[in-house]
Amino acid sequence: MENIVIKRRCILTPQEDTSWASYMVLNPSILIDNKNKRIHMLVRTTGPYEEKRFPEKPLPYPIFLAYGYSDDDGENFTFDFEKPALAPQLNFELDDLYTKNIKGEKVPAYMNGCIEDPRMFWVEDECYLTVATRMFPPGPFWEHDDPQQCMPQWAKDESNPFSTQKNPTVTLLYKVNLDALYIKDYDKAFTYVTNLTSPEKGEDRDVFLFPEKMKIDGKMQYVMIHRPYCPYNYDGFTQKKPSIMISCADSLFDFANNANKRKILYSPTESWQKEKVGGSTPPVKMGNGEWLLNFHGKEDEVKGYAQSFMILKEVDNDFPKITHLCKEKWITDTEDFEKPNKSKTPAVFFTDIDKNGDKLIVSYGAADEKACYMELDYNKLIKELRKHTF
Repeated sequence: MENIVIKRRCILTPQEDTSWASYMVLNPSILIDNKNKRIHMLVRTTGPYEEKRFPEKPLPYPIFLAYGYSDDDGENFTFDFEKPALAPQLNFELDDLYTKNIKGEKVPAYMNGCIEDPRMFWVEDECYLTVATRMFPPGPFWEHDDPQQCMPQWAKDESNPFSTQKNPTVTLLYKVNLDALYIKDYDKAFTYVTNLTSPEKGEDRDVFLFPEKMKIDGKMQYVMIHRPYCPYNYDGFTQKKPSIMISCADSLFDFANNANKRKILYSPTESWQKEKVGGSTPPVKMGNGEWLLNFHGKEDEVKGYAQSFMILKEVDNDFPKITHLCKEKWITDTEDFEKPNKSKTPAVFFTDIDKNGDKLIVSYGAADEKACYMELDYNKLIKELRKHTF
């Protein structure tokens, strides 16, 4: 298989003098501003947060987003650690677990406990951000992955009105003002739109939208990729392993509960995908109705995550279909900085991608501890991928 990687490097490690970014920085998002070619980045961070520890519960490690940017084509990034770009509210009382959406409606604050795995992308010339969130902060998840360990007892009971008794991941959508983001006016940079997934369906993450609407069942609709942990929680599905699902809706507000149509796009088929597969980065438009979609697979806790690619072709009046897919591991951990340290599981985890001339620039997390940056040869990648007919 032809090598498509031009270069890869670590660009950010934990910041020991910043409490909320002192333990892990990972899974960054990138977006090129079409006006000035500035590369914007949001990075997932965490650190111990004693001041928000619930009585008799483990020390919480809430998850934040930090902002950075590059004005030299990704050679150097400048980061702001004076304050988080997006921060969880970290409340524990029922009356404090609400926020307002873009319509001004009072809605559940699913982002109260953590905001993680950012992905920025364009939809009809508007900049959007998806984030995976939990209503209550996690503890040291790399040691003991129990989302409930820092929750107050009332939230685990039936009296919890939000269906978040198990503290599942809920994916949210924000609008992003890039000019405000650059000057660090974070209150104006992010506008909460809505939740794209529902806690009633369980864990559902790795969510992003196609940048253009598609004609499906006779009408133009938004199209979304997501990865439900239990696909069978959606009516009509029997697949039990986390898989790549594709959904469509008339409105961004309809995806969580009233999507017009859903389909399993791809389920685990190979040994390196034994535990799960999911979409990694928003699709890249190739032209002629084709889209490049990057996806990940996880084998187990020891062998971890790897990356591969597929090509989707638009279909008249239906979801796009897979025409080419590399079933082999294409990108794995090869560098010393990508090896596990605090976390036990190897992971080269792509979270965002953008086309920059003949290159694809990719932001990714390494072993759940570092934020990294990779450049791929777009033409070589497509040439090689076309050899793998699906």
